[in-house]
Amino acid sequence: MSTRDDHQSNGLARSARRPAALLAVTLVAAALVWALIGLGRASANEGTQPVEESYAPAALPLPTTRNDFFLPGTQPHTLVDELADPTACRTCHSAPIYDAWRGSMMGQAGRDPLFWAAFAVAGDDATDSGEFCLRCHAPSGWYAGRSEPADGSALTDADIAAGLSCTVCHRMVDPVPGAQDQATQLDLAIRAALTSTVPLNHAGSAMIILDPEDNRRGPFALPGFGYHVALQTRFQGQSDALAASRLCGSCHNVDNPLLSWTNSPPGGGPAQYWPNKNDTVAPSFDKGKLFPLERTFDEWLNSTYAKGGVYAPQFAGFKPGGVVASCQDCHMVRQVGYAGIPSLGAKYRDCYTTGCLPAHVFAGGNAWIPKILQDTRWRLNAQDDATMLDATAAAARSMLRRAASLEVGLGLNGSQKVATVRVINETGHKLPTGYPEGRRMWLNLRAYNAAGQLIYESGVYNWTTGKLTEDAAIKVYEAKQGVTPQLAAAVGLTAGPTFHFALNNTTYKDNRIPPRGYTVAAFDQPGLRPIGATYANGQYWDDTTYTVPAATTRVVATLYYQTASSEYIDFLRTLGGADGATLGAMWDDLKSPPEIVGQVSFPAPNVSYVPLARKP
Repeated sequence: MSTRDDHQSNGLARSARRPAALLAVTLVAAALVWALIGLGRASANEGTQPVEESYAPAALPLPTTRNDFFLPGTQPHTLVDELADPTACRTCHSAPIYDAWRGSMMGQAGRDPLFWAAFAVAGDDATDSGEFCLRCHAPSGWYAGRSEPADGSALTDADIAAGLSCTVCHRMVDPVPGAQDQATQLDLAIRAALTSTVPLNHAGSAMIILDPEDNRRGPFALPGFGYHVALQTRFQGQSDALAASRLCGSCHNVDNPLLSWTNSPPGGGPAQYWPNKNDTVAPSFDKGKLFPLERTFDEWLNSTYAKGGVYAPQFAGFKPGGVVASCQDCHMVRQVGYAGIPSLGAKYRDCYTTGCLPAHVFAGGNAWIPKILQDTRWRLNAQDDATMLDATAAAARSMLRRAASLEVGLGLNGSQKVATVRVINETGHKLPTGYPEGRRMWLNLRAYNAAGQLIYESGVYNWTTGKLTEDAAIKVYEAKQGVTPQLAAAVGLTAGPTFHFALNNTTYKDNRIPPRGYTVAAFDQPGLRPIGATYANGQYWDDTTYTVPAATTRVVATLYYQTASSEYIDFLRTLGGADGATLGAMWDDLKSPPEIVGQVSFPAPNVSYVPLARKP
């Protein structure tokens, strides 16, 4: 039996507080527990090695342990210096840095009510699964060993408020060697001392390497800076899109370590992802070996954005040339200004001679959670951060408005009048991307006659009940994960799509629109390949055709995005304990309002400009 203690130490004894002293550390003499399985990409049929010790689960919750959710990288109780409280960073760092982070979903990761409701369900499905969840949502507590017990009860208020704190990213070490920067030798020693090796061919699941001491890294050289260690590194820099984005991939690829690919599940059935033997660490963490829950980084990695970038000035901010490549180019919009207090030596960043100011906005598409985080009914509410949360919600709406372009036409197909809507993905990943449960985009099409009367509609949303009518013609872009018939029988669930995040072992639908640079071969991987849709090489758009009444003279197409569907919220309010009930009550009052991503009509509106008369 493998034990968690086998993987606890990251093997660096403290010798001094400065990087130079750390290089003298004696490396751990024991053999590495984990070796790299290989650097190649997983094959299209998920994996080649069966799980020899998979087992047939019993009724829920699965009797799993912390070992079942172990992931390599820096482990709890191994940091010499605990992660800094982010409020200390506010002393010197400006609004585009601290305030933007504080209002972001990263800054609020530990308070997110949807997370806590889903967390409760996961704990009821698989014992100690909270160990897996808290390493991303409360890393300050996780690295300090306060994820035990795995229900989060040992977390401090500071752990929760810190969310994904500043020094997680700014102490992170690139698992891939080769950089020539101010931390090259230091990082070499840190990587060599690990007793649980992070795979080089797959970033994700918070398989993070942290500097055990408070040596902070960033994009700029700061000669003479003495307030804390400040090292210029490629990983936190602006010049290498692959390295910089790999940092984001540390959390924005997510695998379930409980479920490994096996060719022979117990009791028979086709090859599939299946629970490992109880109380046992997964046999491999390489790409494709564990069930893929999210693949935002890999979507980007196989896009044109990762291979030189795309001209997209709507995302580039002040970045010269308007080409965006890395995750940060869009989600940490390039601005000009100061990252800190000028009197303390902060340099003005002009995007030309001194680099760009990377605003820590981290905007995605979530404009709803920042709003309900201000609801005093929520036990972890962030009412004091209201101004910053409102700014994040506004930034999310702005990001959504740039995420897609729409085209619509009206014509004849034989004797039938048809409307065709094209949705063009303008992002560097699938549209939509990320956490799959309850997240969706859909098209609403309205047809009008010559008198301006509505005579046809697809994709009707009831704003009072929060229900979407899924008519025969509707197009909903989403990923639906679920359980196979074999696993469903073993755990007492119904086979098919479910919201049981910790148990889902297959994908039933994924028609989300791929990014520029899509190829069938590159996306023929677990978690990437389309299911229930077909996209040709180079296709980053999707067309939907509607048969409309013959009297149609005008059509209006609207693309909506919703963070959490009514079906998902009903699931969480039923099974998510007290937090799920509170989330449901808040949803009842603010039903994750669908946001307009784009709208287009045919024929285009005839807008005439008539200047106002002026007196001579």
